[in-house]
Parts: sequence; structure tokens; C-alpha cells
Amino acid sequence: MNLGLSQMYAQDDLSKLGKTNLDDVMRFLSGQGFAKDAQIDIIKRLGTGVPTGAGIGSKVARFAGGKGARNILRAVPGLSAALVGLDVADVVAGQDSLANRGMDAAAMGIGGVIGSVGGPLGTAAGAGLGKMVSDGTQFILGGGKSAEQRKIEEAVKLLQQRGLV
Repeated sequence: MNLGLSQMYAQDDLSKLGKTNLDDVMRFLSGQGFAKDAQIDIIKRLGTGVPTGAGIGSKVARFAGGKGARNILRAVPGLSAALVGLDVADVVAGQDSLANRGMDAAAMGIGGVIGSVGGPLGTAAGAGLGKMVSDGTQFILGGGKSAEQRKIEEAVKLLQQRGLV
């Protein structure tokens, strides 16, 4: 995808932003349009779903074209929004340091901007992935321990120094 096309999509999405109402949001969260489009795309990628043998591809394509798959796909936008909401709540109300929360917020913002090429679902996925990368980085650079684990270790060391443990 070239940059001009991405810019055109971004401008189109931004022009729709002010015109979005509650019905649009509820329609998106219900996942009906997403499920139908995703199902068509999946079937195109897998093939027609007409069994040409006993291969697993035909079985997967048949499942992808069924009602069960559509119902599963309908849950994706709502789950995505809910998970991003939990990530935002963690950043806002979490007990991590201000620097940690700032890094999480920046990573979510960068991920959301990058993912915005994929529409609202792409933005949510990008923000969620950004938070995941931020948390993973903090975990690895923090020695694989959470802030609470580091505090407990410091408290135990202090008690050992005083001869209480």
C-alpha cells in the first residue's frame, strides 16, 4: 500500500469522524458488517469451500461459510473494543509508575495510529498490540518482575538487613 493511498484512507476516516453517531457505533460493535465482510474475505482466501477431496482446506472453508463462523466473527469488534477499554483502564487507574503509564499510553497511541489504516478495528488492534509490546518491554527490562515483586524483594532485603528475617 503506498503512502498516498494510506493518506486518502486516513482523510476519509477523519471526515467521517464528526458525522459518527450512536447508531454507527452500535452497528460497528454488533459486528454484522464486519462479520459478513470478513467471512467473504476468508472464503475467497480459502477457496470456494466445495469439497474436492477429504482435505482439511475444504472443511475449513465450509465452516468459514457457516452461521457459526459468522456468529464468532460478530463478536470480534465488541471484544476488541472491550480489550482496548481494559488497556486504557490499566493505564489510567493502574498502580504502575507515571513513567510506565506514559510509556504504555505512547505505545498505544503509536499502535493505534499505525493500525488506523485498517479502520476502527485496526485502530483497536494496533492500540492493544502497542500496549502488549510496552508491557513486554517493561517486563524484560525490569528483570522479568512486576513492580509489586520488586517492592516485596526490597522489603525483604530491608528486613534481612535489620535482622528481622
